[in-house]
Amino acid sequence: MSDGGRLLWIVGVFAAATVGLVAGIWIGGEIESSVYWEIIAEANLPEECLREFEAAANRVAESYLGPAAPPAAD
Repeated sequence: MSDGGRLLWIVGVFAAATVGLVAGIWIGGEIESSVYWEIIAEANLPEECLREFEAAANRVAESYLGPAAPPAAD
């Protein structure tokens, strides 16, 4: 195998590993997030507490994604 082919193979392996890692983190985060919201919903908290959770989630989403971020909690 030539040096160029070997380099291309190594770059391809690292690119595939990176894509797999990012996808795993993203999918895992989505699952974990939905589990937390299910626990909060089943806790029978007062409406005021639920509004505070929603507001905090939206503030965190806005701080990461900017002011045009979709609401984190509906």
